[in-house]
Amino acid sequence: MPRQPRQFITSQNTLYHIVCRGNNRRRIFRRSRDYKKFLTIIIETKKKFPFYFYSYSFLPNHFHLEIETQEITISKIMHQINFSYVKYFHRQYQTVGHLFQDRFYSSVIDKESYFWEVGRYIDLNAVRAGLTKGTEDYKWSSYSVYCQKDYDGDLIDRKRFLKFVDEDLEKVRIDYLKFVEEGLKKEEKPSFPLNDKMF
Repeated sequence: MPRQPRQFITSQNTLYHIVCRGNNRRRIFRRSRDYKKFLTIIIETKKKFPFYFYSYSFLPNHFHLEIETQEITISKIMHQINFSYVKYFHRQYQTVGHLFQDRFYSSVIDKESYFWEVGRYIDLNAVRAGLTKGTEDYKWSSYSVYCQKDYDGDLIDRKRFLKFVDEDLEKVRIDYLKFVEEGLKKEEKPSFPLNDKMF
């Protein structure tokens, strides 16, 4: 039986929390070069299908992304990212079949209420999974980007993320780092919607 057409929010500037897991909880990242390749794919996808990218956390068997769409739907963006990575993974490790458990999970996030909270949840993911003791020690998280005083990379749209709060970017950057660290004292369960739709 063919799949039914899926409904997507197509308005501009919609914020999403994305989660994608390995099939049967298997690893989707085996070596450092896999994480690096995934970051490269995200940068390439941003150039092809422009979107704003704020936060990420890559764990061995799943990943989290915080994406704000522009004109391209989240479905098209994620298809490009996942399809490109699956091709790389199968070629790299001579594997076949499904790499991901499902296409991806997506939650639409209210920017006014939860913009930073989603970022904090994602940046703390590796700590809460027991992969690192401190947020600043984990290489495959956007927290490392926010720790840098000067950043001019094309991966994270850091300026837009910080300007959402205030024009004083350095002050806001420090405030965000403190906000993330304070999250370690709170319960793990977020107050924003989490994985409410599977696409």
